[in-house]
Formats: sequence, structure tokens, C-alpha cells
Amino acid sequence: MNADEPTPRVGFAQLKNMIGRRVLFVGRVESQDVGRAHMAAPDGSKVVIEGASSAFETQFAEVQGVVVDPTTIREESHVDFGENFDMNTYNELLRLANGPHQQMFYQ
Repeated sequence: MNADEPTPRVGFAQLKNMIGRRVLFVGRVESQDVGRAHMAAPDGSKVVIEGASSAFETQFAEVQGVVVDPTTIREESHVDFGENFDMNTYNELLRLANGPHQQMFYQ
């Protein structure tokens, strides 16, 4: 992981191409136990967050972490995003940021 490299925002579809890389992931917290949470990605797919250092306090959150496999992120930190977050709009942002307009988001 290069410290000068931007941290990409990803959804479920991008995880398989990011194994071993640090990413930012926003999702809806569906359940959590000690050290593990289950989240819904913006497209509705399920993602496991391992190593959660503290409990998620709101329904939506952003996780920074390293992708372990196509369905798992090892959390380094997270930010609670509150109870109201438009996942459909964010999913569209991810489509643009990881597709034809990628240069606008990562330079």
C-alpha cells in the first residue's frame, strides 16, 4: 500500500479487484458482534467488516480498511454517517468514480 496513492471509494462490485488494498466503503449496518459487523453495500450485496474496534452507533457508516477477499474488509477505522443516507445516489457515485469518469475522482 502506497501512502501517496488515493484511497478509492468502493462498493461490492469493486471489492474483488481490490484485495490487499486500502479502501473506503459506505454501507448500512445490518448486525454487529464483538469485532465483526455485517453491512449492506449500496447495491444491496452483503459485506463482512472484520476487526471492528468499536461499535457502529448509527445505521449508516463509512469504513476505511483493507480488502481481505471479495466479501470481507478488515476495518482500520470507521465514521458513523447517521440514520439517513441515500444509498441509491451513493451507488451512482461509485459507478462514476470507478468507471468512465474515474480520472475526475482519483488523480
